Amino acid sequence: MIYIGESSQHGRGVFASGFIAAGTHLIRFEGPLLPRAQVDFGDYHLQVGDDLYLGPSGGPDDFVNHSCAPNAGFAEGLILQALRDIAAHEEITWDYSCAIDEADFPGFPCACGSASCRGLVRSYRHLEPAVRERLRPWALPYLRDRYR
Repeated sequence: MIYIGESSQHGRGVFASGFIAAGTHLIRFEGPLLPRAQVDFGDYHLQVGDDLYLGPSGGPDDFVNHSCAPNAGFAEGLILQALRDIAAHEEITWDYSCAIDEADFPGFPCACGSASCRGLVRSYRHLEPAVRERLRPWALPYLRDRYR
């Protein structure tokens, strides 16, 4: 259903090997659970709670890139789901702001290239309220609970 390939956005990415229908579960994010103090911020990580992160798994979940107009989002816990139909060989992306909620996160420039690009990947808490509300259904559970 998916494969890791060359991405124009960030070197490597995850792609659909064939047509994927909207609603299909794509990838379960995995890795060691770490407190923030143990996270290597130069390596892959995913914030899953206030002071809780997933470290790298070594699997495809480590290579899914960001987009401000993603075709996937978190529907059930750490399972990435197709938000719309995804064409064969299309890169699978999710919005990184749907996981990050650090008060001191300065953000980083976005290179997604979408027409709706926000220009900066930021913490969920620092997004405009309308953007947070639009992303809320696809945010990780700890963010959906916090920003009810």
